[in-house]
Amino acid sequence: MNKIKEISLVIFLFAFSGLGFSQSESNFTRSDLKEKIINQESGLQSNSNLFKKNLSSINKEDPREKSPVLGAVLSGVIPGTGEFYGKNYLKAAIFFALEVGLWTAYAVYENKGDDQTDYYRGFADKNWSINKYAQWLVDQQFTGFGSITDPQTSDHNRLRREVNIVEAQNFSHQLPPYGDQQYYELIGKYQNFVVGWTDADPTISKNSASPNYYGTYSTTMFKNYAVDRQTANDYYNKANASIAVVILNHLVSAADAAWTVSMFNKDLKVKTGMNFRDVYGFYGEKKLIPFANVNVTF
Repeated sequence: MNKIKEISLVIFLFAFSGLGFSQSESNFTRSDLKEKIINQESGLQSNSNLFKKNLSSINKEDPREKSPVLGAVLSGVIPGTGEFYGKNYLKAAIFFALEVGLWTAYAVYENKGDDQTDYYRGFADKNWSINKYAQWLVDQQFTGFGSITDPQTSDHNRLRREVNIVEAQNFSHQLPPYGDQQYYELIGKYQNFVVGWTDADPTISKNSASPNYYGTYSTTMFKNYAVDRQTANDYYNKANASIAVVILNHLVSAADAAWTVSMFNKDLKVKTGMNFRDVYGFYGEKKLIPFANVNVTF
């Protein structure tokens, strides 16, 4: 009987001590659980920030991002290629087509200018004569005309030098060497050269009071030649304008390519996030669970 009491006492004491342990454990839970959860949330929040930081670092090295500098260089060399690199195919096609069109225009106008130049120079070679011009200087006895030894010589280089002596004393311009660009320009531009044309009157006067004064005299060949020469110059001016626009197209395309690539990178967004949610278990216990999400938009 005494043994039974002792066993009962042991059981009671064990139960009592268990109750005490349970009470102590209960007190720990109530007093420390809040702090423990807060510390856990703080740790998770720290991990969340670290996660975001690491993900941001990864995004900065995203191989899908492109270099605006490279885009600008590409379009600076060949307009449209930088836009193509930045995946804006419409603008790439526009800039490239403009480049092709401008170079085509340059080639067309340059060829037309060359053809027109050959035409008016050939016309001048057949219809303007230094011998007729030199003879007129002698006939009208311009100051220094004695320098011209033989107006009808076939040595045109010597005759031109002699004519230049007379011109220097009477006119604002002197005849350039045969075949020079200035030679073909001056014979169709200044009045003292008008007499050298085939259809000019060889007796036009140096006297400004004469109705046949060379300063106001003109011929059909002289006028038509001036128009033909100006037409050639107009073609060359258009060719030069095409080149100017080509350069502008390169500059604009380079700037646009840098902007296009920057917009491409801006559109390539990676949004990250992490939050914590209270989740209840099967028996009603509450747990703090971290949730992460990654959204990629193009």
